[in-house]
Amino acid sequence: MKQAYPSLIIFCILFILNTLTAVIYNLCNEIWLMMPIRLGAALINGAGVTLLMVLAIHYIHKLFHINLTKIVLFIAYFFFAIESFLLLNFYSLITPSIIMVTIETNHSEASEFFASYFDIHTCMVLFSILIVGILLFYYYKKLLNIPLPAWLHKKAILIPTCTLTLLIYVGLTYYITHIRHMTSYQALTGIERVWHSSQNAIHDRAEYSKYLQLVKQDAPVLISNSSEVPYVIIILGESLSKLHMDAYGYQLPTTPKLSQQIKDNKTLKFDSVKTSRTVTSESIRQIMTFFDDKSAAPWYQYHTLPAVMKQAGYYTCWLSNQDSFTAGDDNSTAGIASTSDCVRFPHQRHASEERYGYFDGELLTLLDQELRKPHEKAFFCLHLMGSHRRYTNRYPTEFNKFSINDIAKDISNEKKRTIAEYDNSVLYNDFVCDQIIQRFQNKDAIVFSFPDHGEEVYDTRNMCGHGLYNPSSPMQEIPFLIWTSEMFKRKHPNIVEQMKNATNKPFNTANIIHTIMDICGIQTKDYEIQKSLLFN
Repeated sequence: MKQAYPSLIIFCILFILNTLTAVIYNLCNEIWLMMPIRLGAALINGAGVTLLMVLAIHYIHKLFHINLTKIVLFIAYFFFAIESFLLLNFYSLITPSIIMVTIETNHSEASEFFASYFDIHTCMVLFSILIVGILLFYYYKKLLNIPLPAWLHKKAILIPTCTLTLLIYVGLTYYITHIRHMTSYQALTGIERVWHSSQNAIHDRAEYSKYLQLVKQDAPVLISNSSEVPYVIIILGESLSKLHMDAYGYQLPTTPKLSQQIKDNKTLKFDSVKTSRTVTSESIRQIMTFFDDKSAAPWYQYHTLPAVMKQAGYYTCWLSNQDSFTAGDDNSTAGIASTSDCVRFPHQRHASEERYGYFDGELLTLLDQELRKPHEKAFFCLHLMGSHRRYTNRYPTEFNKFSINDIAKDISNEKKRTIAEYDNSVLYNDFVCDQIIQRFQNKDAIVFSFPDHGEEVYDTRNMCGHGLYNPSSPMQEIPFLIWTSEMFKRKHPNIVEQMKNATNKPFNTANIIHTIMDICGIQTKDYEIQKSLLFN
């Protein structure tokens, strides 16, 4: 016996609208190993949210005689249409970075945006979605009267199914938000993504503005400036462990380009360098300003390295594959970067977003564009995503060289897989750094390459990652490398000799600002020559 059950029909329609874009996104963007987890989370979350929406519609109608069905369907369909457009043009769902960009777009930019993206193909797809939406609402009553098997509405089946769905949904939500402390945008429904994205974007935009105002804005006063090095470059890596680099003795060939450079005497390897801090934001505050552990004032009351280099006549450029929008104190990096003449990202991305495919190699295009500009002197900081977790998100498939079979440790296969993925990220990092260096082969240039901090990858502890408190030695002791072009060697032999003599000298990256100023012949009131790597 078949009959109509409107609530079930509404559930089915809403479930499709709530989950389809997330399913398409994960199928198109996620690696196969994570696909079951991502799709499972999206379907469970979609079912839980849809069930709550249907129950709300049902009981509001029952108690207050207000029928919200059409309104809820319209909202769900509206966000489905928006995300269809985003998937079609940007391969993205609604995220904080999408909201942030929308907030900051002016009328002129909006006009250019519509002219650029509303082509024939896009318009046809959106027109088709519009037609389907019109048909959906036009035949609304007929849809609700579609006959379904009677057993679908039996309490003996319906109540346990709904209860189990809600329990699994609540459990998954609690695990993600309270245990993992994250927002999994790939698993949310469109309505949830709009809510969370808007909340994050509004809050973090305020935090971002605060840090831009906090960072010392007045230009540093130079006591002397005899800079004769036209190109100074910092490759600022992420979560790079020297214990996983064959240039530092690792058993797997994870840094073939670097090892060859060292062998050919093109790159100097330093063996006794430590990071200032073992989390990114706090590390960069010390790397990129005069602030250190002994400073009396807050970090933002000190001038930044980009500001000093700008005052010394350098064009300063910050190219980053890290998050363009971050939360809380992490916005300090954005504040520091803002003191550069130019700040560019390959992608607009919020820290809470996670996506496979944003690789550091995309910075090369931005670097090439900047190098085509005529500048007598230039300072570049390239902030890589490096080996930040999830490691498998940090390299394209062609760098998937190492596997569990290459890891000679008596640990579980799951841990071996994590180590192999990390090693692959190091291999890709080696390639990207080499490509950056190639851009400066024929210039009078010096390149400093080091990470913000290291990473524990089951080397001294049963864990992988990094943290601020009680850090392990792999988190603190980092690789530090200096490459110089042949032209630099010819023009600055004394500096090269001083650097060679300092390869075993204990050094902290909090003093890199003093080292660069020493090499370039720049002095301010905060400059201390005894903190330079070259000082004897």
